[in-house]
Amino acid sequence: MNVNVSNFCVKIFCQSFVLLLISCCNFNVIDYSETGLNSYDLNFDSDIPIKLQSHLIFSLGVNKNIKEKKSNIIEVSDFVLKTYDVYSGDALRALETEVKSSLMLSISKGAKKINKKLMVMKRYNANELNILAEKEMLDFIRDEIYNEFVNQILTEVNLIEV
Repeated sequence: MNVNVSNFCVKIFCQSFVLLLISCCNFNVIDYSETGLNSYDLNFDSDIPIKLQSHLIFSLGVNKNIKEKKSNIIEVSDFVLKTYDVYSGDALRALETEVKSSLMLSISKGAKKINKKLMVMKRYNANELNILAEKEMLDFIRDEIYNEFVNQILTEVNLIEV
């Protein structure tokens, strides 16, 4: 009986110690609301498509009408978009088309500067008999690639901010 009482006391002590530790730790959720995305200047090369530029300007909330010089700069350059036909079997036409795209991203915030090459690859079925449907699919894939680049750039900027 004496052993049960001492085990019970040890168990109560351990549980209260764990509860005390948990309650004393101050865990907070990271707040991304004040990351300051609009404190960046955007610079684009001449080879960046207008659609990608507008997606980035809208997503980052940059106002191009304000001519204020900012120390935080995002530079996007060297955009490349290539399509490759993938042949297979005894068909004379391509079964799939692969679209590869890349761009160079340079983010500078104060003394910190990061250069990265971002890449996106998408594939789609090219067995369409309708040429216009294949063209529309390529346009859709381009839009998906632009959205993927915007998401990757936002992730990189948020990683620098945190």
